[in-house]
Amino acid sequence: MKHDEHIREHARIAQSLSAERESLFEQVPFARELERGAADLKRIARPVVAVAGTARVGKSTLRGALGPDVPWKWLEVEAGGAGGGGLSVGELAEHCLLVLPAGEAPSRGVLAWLQQLTEAFPEGSLQAVLTRCDALPEGVSAGTAREQLEQVLREAVPQRTVPVFTVSGTTGEGLEALREELAEGLAQRQRVLLEEALKDWSSLLADVHALLGMKDLARLRPETLARLRLCLDELLREESQRLEGELPRLAEESVRELESRLPEAQRSLTRAFREKLSARVEPRSHALRQRLDEVLARELARDMEGETGSKVRLELADRFGRLVEPRSLFFDWGFARTGGVAGVGAAMVSGVARKHGGWAVLGAALVGGVLAGLLGRGTKVNTAEELKRVVAEPLLEDSLRRLKEATESSRADVARLCGLLRKVAEIFSPEQARAYDVGQLGRAVTEAEGRREQLGRELTELQWKDARVGS
Repeated sequence: MKHDEHIREHARIAQSLSAERESLFEQVPFARELERGAADLKRIARPVVAVAGTARVGKSTLRGALGPDVPWKWLEVEAGGAGGGGLSVGELAEHCLLVLPAGEAPSRGVLAWLQQLTEAFPEGSLQAVLTRCDALPEGVSAGTAREQLEQVLREAVPQRTVPVFTVSGTTGEGLEALREELAEGLAQRQRVLLEEALKDWSSLLADVHALLGMKDLARLRPETLARLRLCLDELLREESQRLEGELPRLAEESVRELESRLPEAQRSLTRAFREKLSARVEPRSHALRQRLDEVLARELARDMEGETGSKVRLELADRFGRLVEPRSLFFDWGFARTGGVAGVGAAMVSGVARKHGGWAVLGAALVGGVLAGLLGRGTKVNTAEELKRVVAEPLLEDSLRRLKEATESSRADVARLCGLLRKVAEIFSPEQARAYDVGQLGRAVTEAEGRREQLGRELTELQWKDARVGS
């Protein structure tokens, strides 16, 4: 079957990635210490499907009917229960079949458990299965039973659509459709997990490469790094609080400038308001970048004085700048580059941004993301009060939320940067440095990066192949 083959191909890529990890860790032992949480590649290669339900509802019969020759593992779970070690079903499985008896309404306990399952399993990874449909009372069809359960589920979990399948282990009715849907959902979940694992592996390799390039910073003292982190944290806290306090005033100024254009389409006014607010925030972002540069240069200069220290700091900033993701969620790194980043501070710290993006406070992207619903559809804004209510207030609320999120993720970036610098000082200390051939370690990482790219291409080609077959 097509989806079974996808699961097996994903398993092969996951196994190859696992082998690559072990190979690199043998050649670069300290690389393992830089991991911030490794994916369970064995689980990705052989995902788990939970068959959950009350006792004697037909879980084992359903498993047997769906076939023993499957590219996943089965796990039976009693309704409301947990698996080994007290772990929840969501922690033990990638996919879940909630088994319910046809002709019986789900109990209050089962519906409460369903709520937990919808939170644990993403869309496409949870299905409800009505068993023993061949034994329904006379006059009640499988279709009627399914519709009744769908209505109950809509009321129990209105935020989620849970597909319902009707099957019979005796006649085989509905089993093929269920198995196909199960395999497709599991393959999709497996692919998402594999993509995340490959992304995390890329981040680790980039960190190791950066660490090797920072060996000249090994002379940094622990007290210098501790002071650096405190200073950057304090600067972020002060500037985010200042900007949080100023944003309402900046928004009010933007509203006053737009009043003369009323009445006008909401979409046009929203765009104009965003541009005006961005223009007011931008000078503050430039000032913050400069202050970050000054703090970093000042603190590192304590241990890295002279021309050599300046050269190392500039190379370090450029290296981290190349590591930042091109599509940051909050920080527009391309804008920062074209706008010119003085010194090394902002470039260096921004470059360690990963999943969270970081540094919204540094770019116009802070107020650049507008929810589609705020743009309106040809609606006209007629009065200043309406302009404030339908345009300014929603955008201001969105900007304040983004500022808070960016500040927290930026503080995490600072912690990560300082952690890398501490690791450099530890690995390349005078006692340890002689044990490493930096050139050989760098070649090992470069080769691992090449193989990781190959695995990524194989995963992409598998998706393209699927798209061509489906078209």
